[in-house]
This record gives sequence, C-alpha cells and structure tokens, in this order.
Amino acid sequence: MKVLGIIAEYNPFHNGHLYHLTSSLELIKPDYIIVAMSGHFTQRGEAAIIDKWERTEMALRNGVDIVIELPIAYSSQTAELFAYGGVQLLNHTGVVTHISFGSEIGEIHPLAEIARILADEPHSFKTLLKQYLNQGLPFPLARHRAIVEHAKMSGLNFAESQWEKMLSSSNSILAIEYLKALYRTKSNMIPVTIKRIGAPYNAQEMSGELSSATAIRNEVIKQNDWNNISRAMPQPSFEILKRAIESGKGPVSNTSLEQLILGKIRSMSLKDIENLMDVDEGLENRIKECALKASTLNEFMSLIKTKRYTYTRLQRILIHALLDITKEKVERFKNAGGPQYLRVLGFSKRAIPLLKQLKQHARKPIITKVSHYERVLENPIAREMFEIDILATNLYSLGIPQPKYRKGNRDFTEKIRIV
Repeated sequence: MKVLGIIAEYNPFHNGHLYHLTSSLELIKPDYIIVAMSGHFTQRGEAAIIDKWERTEMALRNGVDIVIELPIAYSSQTAELFAYGGVQLLNHTGVVTHISFGSEIGEIHPLAEIARILADEPHSFKTLLKQYLNQGLPFPLARHRAIVEHAKMSGLNFAESQWEKMLSSSNSILAIEYLKALYRTKSNMIPVTIKRIGAPYNAQEMSGELSSATAIRNEVIKQNDWNNISRAMPQPSFEILKRAIESGKGPVSNTSLEQLILGKIRSMSLKDIENLMDVDEGLENRIKECALKASTLNEFMSLIKTKRYTYTRLQRILIHALLDITKEKVERFKNAGGPQYLRVLGFSKRAIPLLKQLKQHARKPIITKVSHYERVLENPIAREMFEIDILATNLYSLGIPQPKYRKGNRDFTEKIRIV
C-alpha cells in the first residue's frame, strides 16, 4: 500500500495547494493521503485565518484522506524545527511511504546535496558559518554564504540560478529542511518534490488563479472581495472560507490577539523572556522595552524590527511568549523524539481501512477523543505537549470576531470532521 504524506498549513487551501496535491497523485499514485497540518498558529508566527477544523474540512473536500495536527510546539518554529516535527509526525504514523513537498527548483538531487551538508555539518562548513556570523550577518544569509562556499570547495557546481532557487526561496528552504529531517531520522519515506508554480509564497497582492495564501489572507482581512478570492481557490475551499467569515469565525490574525500578546510580554520578567525560543543576545531587553512603549502590535513590530531580527522571527517569539514555549521545553520534546501523539482532526469515509492500519502500526498514541487524552497519553512529556495545543486553541478563540465562538475548551467540544 502506498500512502502519501504531506506537511501543510492550508491557511487557506488554495489552487496552488490543489496543484501540488494533484501533481503528487499523478506522480506517486498513492492509495491514500495523510496530511500533517498546523493547528491555530503557523510557521511564520501567525494566527491562522480560520480555525483548524474548518481548514481540515477544506483538505478533506479536496481529496485528502486523514488530517492529523502538527503540535504547536513544532508548528510555530523555525523551518528546521517545523520540518523535523512534521517529518517525525509522519514517521510516527508507521504507514506513510512517500512524502511530497513543493520547491522552486523542482528537483530532489540538488536539494538533497545541500540537505546532506546541513545534516552532517562538516568542519569547513561550520568554520565558514561562524566566520560570517562573526561579521554580523543574519543567520539565514550567513548560512547561505557558508553553504555555497563549502559546496563549491567540495566540487558541487550548480548554476547561480539554481543556488538562488534553493537557498533564497521559501519553499526550497523548507524542502531542504524536510530532506535533512528525513536523513537525520533515518526515515524510510521516499521524498518527491513538485515545482512550485504561481505567485511567490510571500506575495502580498492577489495575482489571479495562482495567488499566494498571504495575498488571499490580506484580501479577506482588508476587502472581502469574494470574486477575487474565489478565482484563487477550489470551490469547496472557497465555500468553507466564505461561510466561516460570514458567520464570524474569522478572520483571525495576530492583531486580533494584540492585547493578549502585549499584556503577556509586559507581565513577563526579563528572565522569562530570555528563556523563550529564538531569544538570544540580550534581545529580551529590547522586547520588554518595546512592549512597554507600544500601544499596538504594529507599533511594537515597527519599534523592534532590525536587519538582524526578521519580522517572522519576532512574530514567532510573540507566539512562544503567549504559549510559554521555552527553549527548555522544546529541548525536552526533541530529546523525547519530537511529536508524541497523532491527534486526528478529520478523515474521509473512504479512509476507514487506513485508520485501521494506522491503529495497528502507529508508533505513538492516537487521539480521536480529546476527553480521553490524559488516559491515552501516559507519558508526562506527551501530556505537556498536548496541553500546549489546548492552550493554543483557548487563546486563539479569543481572537474570533463572533463572541459565541470564543468559549474555552473547544478541543473538547468540536467534533472530528468526517467527509
């Protein structure tokens, strides 16, 4: 049996996602598809525009068979940790045979060569990286230069256009991290990459049928031009999104949570801020100072952002503060082997045989009824990880426009989506 695994956010599910899905189906011809999907906060440190159950339904109505949640301890992290969490989650299913992801280059070989360098970290690469960091370069740029220089010294000669597509493009950067995680976890999953088409990942403006998720979210938040949005999404996804927005379940953004976030930072000690993931080099002082000066989240971001500290990194730190995701917790989770459970958010009726296979082969506990989680998760580390997911939902819900959807413990009351 072939089972395709995909790691995604579907925030929201658009035509580019459908292209990736159908292209993967044509190439791999799997019997089933399992998606490891981010919950309420994403890799860029942003609140999802609508909740995880609505986005699960989008995936199922576009051909996915099972959606499992990527724990928030991994979904709101750097590309490296996000990829590691997603790959380990699919490894833990015990049934996924192939993994597919997008990339701007569309070729596995060059991506795998770079992934191997990053996984093995040869001495010359580490020396070059340290040298560039000491020059004050931001980590992504320092790593970029170190990889290129080390690779050329090792005889890997790619065209400049290939280097650009691999090391400066969002999807290829993530693809390299997926391959690195596969290598480091000794995974048996076979990797496949699909060349990304359409607008760049972070394009801000709508560009027709192949607009980015960022552009679609911007359009929803600022204009609600449904004709524009409908062209960029498969019909089932569009209907779910429109219904959710019109009923007041969205849109949700970090701005929706700005008082919670600023209040949290203001109430934290410098030591507590220093212990958060991604905080180093005295950044805690700047975070605290700016949180006390700023009256809005946008003002906070404009005060604190520098060339060294990217917008995305700062957003992730804010989410880590909100959910108390510390370096010590993430290290403990990593030492335990990454995600500690398979939380099923939804499935298609045709996937019932796959669910049976999952129950037989899964390497971690499966959660279908959240009310049973304390009994299902015997490991205290697993319970701690899952309770952060519950907290994420409870706080995310406070940003929903319609007050009736802001009640707590929705993880216990929302039903698994079945299509």
